[in-house]
Amino acid sequence: MPRWAKQLDDLIAGKRRHLLIQGDCLDIGRDLPDGIVDSCVCDPPYGMSYQGLNNKRAPIANDQRPFIWWLNDAHRLLKDVGTLACFCQWKGQQDFKTAIRLAGFDIRSHVIWDRLNGGMGATHCTFAPRHDIIWFATKGRFRFPNGRPDSVLPHANVPTARRLHSTQKPDELMVKLVTKVTPKGGIVWDPCMGSGSTGAAAIAAGYRFIGAELDPDNFANAKRRIEAALKHKPGGNAKAKRCVPIHYTPIRRAVA
Repeated sequence: MPRWAKQLDDLIAGKRRHLLIQGDCLDIGRDLPDGIVDSCVCDPPYGMSYQGLNNKRAPIANDQRPFIWWLNDAHRLLKDVGTLACFCQWKGQQDFKTAIRLAGFDIRSHVIWDRLNGGMGATHCTFAPRHDIIWFATKGRFRFPNGRPDSVLPHANVPTARRLHSTQKPDELMVKLVTKVTPKGGIVWDPCMGSGSTGAAAIAAGYRFIGAELDPDNFANAKRRIEAALKHKPGGNAKAKRCVPIHYTPIRRAVA
């Protein structure tokens, strides 16, 4: 029995709001029971060997190739009706799409996060990249709980100097995404928690959250952000943006 089994029981029963587990998400996912979460919102390693901050940060773990191995357990952990929102990048989008389908999901939408400003890369021969991809997929007969969202989500990226993680997503984006794919009072699962953007968004909007993170420094930052979000009264979908903690001093800025 996992050391966190009692906390999980309390979360499912509504006695606590979050369960944060430091460790390998593949091991943790296998230990979680079937059919307990309503949505999986995840920003996994894209398969880019990305470092960020001009390669001054440590490489992201498991980023040598698209990190898809958590998807089978994600499908199993969802209730009979549930959703998946999986971030990826254009080079690896087909790998994620194939893996999502093989895990048993029905792919419903190809969603674009528009970062509003172009990135770097080979500036002499490539268009300036300003978007990431989100595969939206379902299990069972899902209906949007808060109206149909657009397939393009325009939100400015987190300024590089203010990121706690090399690929940290903006809070407003994560609040919107979580609230659009999760029913009221639901449980959100993120197996690649990073610095906790999904968890902070879920807590701020009134959901329960289960998150896993391998890197101890990322985990410490995620824990601080999510516990800060707990101190705010949940604002509901309309006010969630104002409740999410934006940025916190990192535990160690040199680590992604």
